[in-house]
Amino acid sequence: MAALPKHAAIFQRLHQAIQRGLYRPGDRLPSEVALGRRFRASRPTVAHALRELQRLNLVERHAGAGSFVRAPEPARTGVLGLIADGLQATEIAGPISVEIARAARAAGWDLLMGGPVADRSPEDIAREWQQRGAAGVFFAPIEHHPVRAAFNRAVAERLEHAGLAVVLLDRDLGEFPERSRHDLVAIDDFFAGYELAVHVLSRGRSRLGFVARPEYPATTDLRLDGVRAAVVRAPPARVDFCVGPPHDAAFVQRLLRRHRCDAFVCANDFTATQLMQTLQALGVRIPDDALIAGFDDVRYAKLLSPPLTTMRQPCAELGVTAAATMLSRLKHPRAPARRILLRAQLVARASTAVAKRV
Repeated sequence: MAALPKHAAIFQRLHQAIQRGLYRPGDRLPSEVALGRRFRASRPTVAHALRELQRLNLVERHAGAGSFVRAPEPARTGVLGLIADGLQATEIAGPISVEIARAARAAGWDLLMGGPVADRSPEDIAREWQQRGAAGVFFAPIEHHPVRAAFNRAVAERLEHAGLAVVLLDRDLGEFPERSRHDLVAIDDFFAGYELAVHVLSRGRSRLGFVARPEYPATTDLRLDGVRAAVVRAPPARVDFCVGPPHDAAFVQRLLRRHRCDAFVCANDFTATQLMQTLQALGVRIPDDALIAGFDDVRYAKLLSPPLTTMRQPCAELGVTAAATMLSRLKHPRAPARRILLRAQLVARASTAVAKRV
């Protein structure tokens, strides 16, 4: 499993120290400079970790005085729910769920996981969470459903009508560019696509293919738009949107014949993995003949041959931010809806390496 970003690792260490009582309410934490020396990190990185603790109301930061552990607020035990159908096909569901649960417990809330929802009615789903005593539900909209947009909207509406707060994870309820009235915590898919395309273009390639499987989610549209924005800024580069089964040799052969791509950006790592295997079976050398990259940084991405370039999801930050957003929504139910987008991290590997010239 990929190592946590430095600031997330510092956050976890300090969070654990506070939870174990090594720092008590009112104690002053070491200065940013001292923490930087301890963790061998820059001051901005330490400050990022401290802001995450502050967001959870675990510390108070005072300019010129330092950071202090907050006294716990009066206990308010409650239940929050998590519907993660829309994340189950990825490897980010587990880490995000763990971080949400950890942050919720620190604030006195229990997190309960929900079962599959695609074959149930929105009314039944809302009734279940109402009966379980949930005050709010984290909802990752489902991807595979005959009328997914209408179904996702109905689920969120029924939860809201039942008096439950709703925080969306990973994607919005409808199709891009539709925007719902609910809080959303996700990565900045547009910028992730832009940054990945800039990287690929910097490798000297100019004929990009953006590959997605059929029935792709709205996040794919955002990533594609980011890729297009990068291509527009790098003439004469171009990008073709290619939708089909990446494991199917006939589809990939048509793709190669029609678009003559020298690089592929895929909607996610699973698509990239299947496409890489099909290309190699057809005699296309990666990265000599074509570069390939994806999104998510799943565990096997670095084990492929060649290892896959990808955009890593900041799972720890997503979980902490989602929990903080839910607690804020419960405290301020009439506040305007927020769209909180975190930056993904480019992980460059051999699948986009510049070919060595002999």
